Amino acid sequence: MRVLVVGAGAVGCYFGAMLAKSGCEVVFLARGEAFNILRSNGLIVKSINGDYVQKVNAVNNANDAGKVDLVLMCVKSYDTEEATGQIKNTISNKTITLSLQNGVDNADKIGTIIGKENVIAGVVLLLAEIAKPWTLQHYASGKLIIGELDGSESERVLKIAGLFENAKMPCSISKYIYKEMWKKLIWNAAFNPLTAITNSSTKDVLANVDTRKFARQVMLETLNAARRCGHDIDENVIDEYIKISENPGFANTSMMQDMLKRKRLEFEAINGYVASKGEEFGIPTPYNNMLYTFLKLNDCNAEIQDKAKDLLYGI
Repeated sequence: MRVLVVGAGAVGCYFGAMLAKSGCEVVFLARGEAFNILRSNGLIVKSINGDYVQKVNAVNNANDAGKVDLVLMCVKSYDTEEATGQIKNTISNKTITLSLQNGVDNADKIGTIIGKENVIAGVVLLLAEIAKPWTLQHYASGKLIIGELDGSESERVLKIAGLFENAKMPCSISKYIYKEMWKKLIWNAAFNPLTAITNSSTKDVLANVDTRKFARQVMLETLNAARRCGHDIDENVIDEYIKISENPGFANTSMMQDMLKRKRLEFEAINGYVASKGEEFGIPTPYNNMLYTFLKLNDCNAEIQDKAKDLLYGI
């Protein structure tokens, strides 16, 4: 099977490397440093399951990838529409596009461009990050939940699940994939921004009485928003997430990694999305609103600082 991985971050590199290692023909659509290093050196993987170097093909123009059977959409949520537009010419009506992104509505955005019938959604459970010089650091997990957007059971979802399983990546199938995406959003809404803003681990956030209460309130608001959207999620999930996140081996969250690297943050797709649903349904989301405001201000300040630096050095 020919697989196009769109986005060479931790998620894309992990699943792309594992599929390539299992025998799939994998092409990475990347840019800048990622493109140059992947094309010349391959992907260096340092994993709890063993270290290796995986030779991969990389392109910086989707048209150079040729026709593919499966697309793994692994870009940040704010790049979804642009990235989808770039791959339109490399997919056919037989190509399956699988969104492996944070947030709830990325698959819908992709579907409006290439047809909803060509898209399935996934939830990633992975602890990993990209280190210099484009080395994948895999700390834990590597599981997937995938499903059709309409909740149907299809041969293609079974086929894709089998592909991941064959590559030694546990993959389950859900008839309620939107519910699964909301469940992940409950965790993301609390721990991604709190760790990024405070430069702390999830364990540190939970060790402090005040930030622990704050995290719980964020998750409760997100849970309430999910329920108003029609997803019956048990409140016990909050206690489960707290227990998991107290693990001392928990790695930096993706938003904290992006903050440290001065990259754009996914606050719109996480806290912004919850806040928008709160406004839509008339339910209070003050904790998500607060985090959204702080993260948006941080992004604006970072953009101003970058522009000032460019002017200073004449870039």
